[in-house]
Amino acid sequence: MENDIEQGNDIEMASNIFKKLATEVIQGAQTASKRLSECCIYSVPKPLRNVNGKAYSPLLISIGPLNRQNTRPEAMEKEKLKYFKKLTERVGMDKKKIIDILISIENQEERLRHCYSEKFESIESHDFVEMILLDAVFIIQFLLESKDHDNGPENFEPRMTFDIREDLMLLENQLPFFIIQEIYDQVNPPSQDATAIPFLDLATLHFRKYTFSQGVQTSPSVQGSRHFTDLLRNLMLNGAIQRSYKIYPMKLKYSAVMLREAGVKFQVTKDKCLVNIEFEEGELKIPQLEVDHSFERLVRNIMALEQCCYPSEAYVCSYIKFMDNLINSAEDVGLLVRKGIILNRLGDDAAVSNIINHFCENIGDSYTCFGDISQKINAHYESRFNHMKATLKLVYFPNIWRGTATVAAAILLILTLIQTIKSFL
Repeated sequence: MENDIEQGNDIEMASNIFKKLATEVIQGAQTASKRLSECCIYSVPKPLRNVNGKAYSPLLISIGPLNRQNTRPEAMEKEKLKYFKKLTERVGMDKKKIIDILISIENQEERLRHCYSEKFESIESHDFVEMILLDAVFIIQFLLESKDHDNGPENFEPRMTFDIREDLMLLENQLPFFIIQEIYDQVNPPSQDATAIPFLDLATLHFRKYTFSQGVQTSPSVQGSRHFTDLLRNLMLNGAIQRSYKIYPMKLKYSAVMLREAGVKFQVTKDKCLVNIEFEEGELKIPQLEVDHSFERLVRNIMALEQCCYPSEAYVCSYIKFMDNLINSAEDVGLLVRKGIILNRLGDDAAVSNIINHFCENIGDSYTCFGDISQKINAHYESRFNHMKATLKLVYFPNIWRGTATVAAAILLILTLIQTIKSFL
């Protein structure tokens, strides 16, 4: 009897243990799922960083926890405190309001931590909250002062302003928009200031130097942006043509110079969306691409975001792969520059070719949205008839003088042939 009781207790104990384990597993799965859904700010994968690590590292200012382990410039940390004081004085914030903002950040600390791919267990709660507050206030004040002054904030030299603007677009150097938006609304309540510009419009205005960011503040895709890098990607894709995104599709096999020899015409379009490439009746239509000294850092960070967050919707990566296939040398760049498709701010065609040809190192090429266009272009190049037409035009009719000479020579040849036949008869 006692053995039966003991056995019954053992069974009950085992059952309770299994229930607890099951509960922990479910809770763990829910936590992991929640973390994955919130995560939007990533450490750049090592294979990408190994290609060009400088493109992902801040030059002047560190934002958020991912770069906290690195050396944080002491001067800029002092500037964050100055900006905090300046903002609180400008809007007349008292201690109570500051405490309310701190409490608001504390209440969302778990969600904030879930936004990052790392856990940061070494950063204590009060340090984390303080970091979020100072970084968010710095961003808000910097954007406001940049809006009011064409050359940037008065207390920063133009070069420093440029470096800060560059640092704010780095994938690892981000704060989630939702917390900046919340703090921004508390220091600039829309109910009290009807002229206050919404934060997302302020952020978009700040990046107006990128031509694809003009006049798209109300776009639904932009409204869903989760941080600055994501905003820039959404601006780049705003108005994109709907394309099928396929696995292992056809790739473009031939460069711009080779395609010209097969009669392909190149035309620049006024479309602001870079990925809206079209190929119709032997004409390749491409929106203008401006390549300046910010281009590489911008594109590399957007591509890193797509590899981490949008692996099956990596439209910018697909665009860069298409351009990489189209450009094999400085001669290809020169052709596209002459056609107005590339606006070369670097001044060196070889430098542009080198940048574009190194973008896709360690980037997977399983997917692309330009497979159908590539297939049409490849077929056009591989047609002998198109090569014959192109040769006739490029060699014998490149301009009016050569064309006139060719026609005259043909007429002379025909007349000579007729005269020869008459003499023979």
